[in-house]
Amino acid sequence: MLPIVAIVGKPNTGKSTLFNRLLGKRRAIESKTAGTTRDRIMTKAHLHDNEVYLVDTGGITFEAEDGIEEDTRKQAEIAINGADVIVFVVDGQKVLTSEDFHVADLLRKSGKPTVLVANKLDNLDMMDRKYNLYELGFGDAVAVSALHKTGMDELIDFIEDALDDLGIKKIAAIEDTPEGTIKMGLLGKPNVGKSSILNAIVGSEQAIVSATPGTTRDCVDMNFDHDGRQYVISDTAGIRRPGKLGKATIEKFSVLRSLRAIEDSDVVVLVLDYNEGVTNQDLHVCSEILEQGKGLVLAANKTDLMENKEKNTAWFISRAQKEFDFLPWAPLVFVSAKEGDGLKDLLSVVADAYDERKKQIPEGELNIWLEDAISKHEPKGSMYGQRNEIRGIRQDGIDPPSFVLKTKFPDRLHFSYKRYLENRLREKFGFKGTSVRLKYK
Repeated sequence: MLPIVAIVGKPNTGKSTLFNRLLGKRRAIESKTAGTTRDRIMTKAHLHDNEVYLVDTGGITFEAEDGIEEDTRKQAEIAINGADVIVFVVDGQKVLTSEDFHVADLLRKSGKPTVLVANKLDNLDMMDRKYNLYELGFGDAVAVSALHKTGMDELIDFIEDALDDLGIKKIAAIEDTPEGTIKMGLLGKPNVGKSSILNAIVGSEQAIVSATPGTTRDCVDMNFDHDGRQYVISDTAGIRRPGKLGKATIEKFSVLRSLRAIEDSDVVVLVLDYNEGVTNQDLHVCSEILEQGKGLVLAANKTDLMENKEKNTAWFISRAQKEFDFLPWAPLVFVSAKEGDGLKDLLSVVADAYDERKKQIPEGELNIWLEDAISKHEPKGSMYGQRNEIRGIRQDGIDPPSFVLKTKFPDRLHFSYKRYLENRLREKFGFKGTSVRLKYK
């Protein structure tokens, strides 16, 4: 498991800009408007000698005026509880405020190693200002200007020193599983049977199973073979709505680990409770999976509780088709972890989804398909009296399959037409069980 480094501070100290600089690409929105970042953003980043998970958080404010600010603070607190090292960012150009000291108190109570950063020190004349930050209680601050990319090497050295002090071994970008291994994550709400499914698949009690929601607190990874394929299956903590977490900081830490498992997976199995049907929280987890472009298989567990299997199955399929109408490509598999039913089918569907993510379509076939799709439904949206046109398509990536369409006026393509093209693409070439990306340029 890679270490987690969380960037925190009050609003508008430049956390997202710093996040992007450490990441080496623009991932988080940068803005002078305080409070632009609300949710935490997490992704892998390569430092000098380490690979880590880097987390950007919303600005922490303790005088919340509305629910959004309070939720933002809660998200930041989840990141703090789940982190190995904290990067505490303050605005080096401004006088310390009560909120800076409140954040400092919060970090001291967490007990996490903290690297203090004085951001926005854009020239040598400002460097002395970092010495005004000793009263925060974290020692010497690292002077940086995230905007101008100065001080980054020194900051990375401090972060890696903190990781070394924790005894965390340097983890470079090393592939620890053989090529072709299917990374499969089990996600879902608490108590839907994720741990039971893992145990049933590997044939042993590898994860604690309990009727008490929240029993699983960290990711449990298991390697196994099935039908000539190698898998790594990850059981995760149940993901509840933030409002349901209360003060259970260990569970908040577990949720952060669970969300991280999405990024580590090729195909995510969203486990649903047959008895409960589809809930809003299931839809929320789906949005996380789609945002990261992963493969997705729906698994309805606890079919052993069905009184009339044919009737109950038809009811659940109808419910799932309605609630997941935006996911017509996601397969639905019925399983019973208790009885062991449907698990071989589940693994087979996951393997198919993995293969679909690797599929590459020749450019000639794509352009023949595009010409046919456009002939049946032309794009609308003209400019200066000129009709919009899509002039070609090529595939530019896999995992997920990604396509670039050369378009005359890409900004004027209606979302319904983009959806039309994706549906026609899937009808022709498949991609069942995986997200696809269509980019218009």
